[in-house]
Amino acid sequence: MDIPVDEVTGDRSRRERTGVQSVERTLDILESLVEFGTEVGLVEISQAVNLPLATVHRLLGTLIQRGYVKQNQHNRKYSLGFRALQMGHDMRQRFSLRLEARPFLQRLVQRVGESANLAVLDDGEVVYIDQAQSSRILRMFTQVGNRLPVHSTGSGKALLAYLPSDVITGILRRFGLTARTPHTITDSKQFLDELAKTRERGFALDDEEQEDGVRCLAVPVRDASGQVVASLSVSGPVTRLNDEHVGAVTPELIDCGAKLSTRLGYAGEPASVR
Repeated sequence: MDIPVDEVTGDRSRRERTGVQSVERTLDILESLVEFGTEVGLVEISQAVNLPLATVHRLLGTLIQRGYVKQNQHNRKYSLGFRALQMGHDMRQRFSLRLEARPFLQRLVQRVGESANLAVLDDGEVVYIDQAQSSRILRMFTQVGNRLPVHSTGSGKALLAYLPSDVITGILRRFGLTARTPHTITDSKQFLDELAKTRERGFALDDEEQEDGVRCLAVPVRDASGQVVASLSVSGPVTRLNDEHVGAVTPELIDCGAKLSTRLGYAGEPASVR
């Protein structure tokens, strides 16, 4: 006798429906707090999202634990927490960063002839948030949204080099220095020396360390506070991005990084080739 599908998968389906429902309810609560725009009581939130008080209270407890909601201990009212506000700020900043960087990515492709990338540091890894592709048949392609290690990429080194030493050490301990190719730096002292060279010369180099036959040059991008918030890079096959071409590409890349930093409000002295 055939067993109805619902009897086989019913428990799992119910769990999935419950999970999705919880997510939807949680998002409803967050959206209601955004709409209220001020501290609000449990009853008001419950009425706004049309959910029982107990359900709203339980979900708010989780959101408070994760930092997305905070509760005023004096009047017991709720409002958006730092985590939610920071997320909104980060998203606006990245959107603005992409808009400002786009002309420089295109300029690099036109003048250098290789693909150009914009990347940020996220939870100890490099995340590529924009790219302008070279028109060459043989070109380097990095999918926007890709996450790669910091230690084997030019973008990662450019982002890592200007962080406090304890933060650098923490990231290296967490992720290690895994060999991606025979050229990857896997010794911690040698890697820290490489970061020192990056700071001294104003650009980072991935010399076939992430992928055989591929070179990448990257420079830091600073915001108004002077903090490094992104990296600009160009990448291509080592047969084209040879030593002679690197010498020609580097000033252009550094200039783009400095000018993008200025567009973001950085008033410090532009980096220079050393």
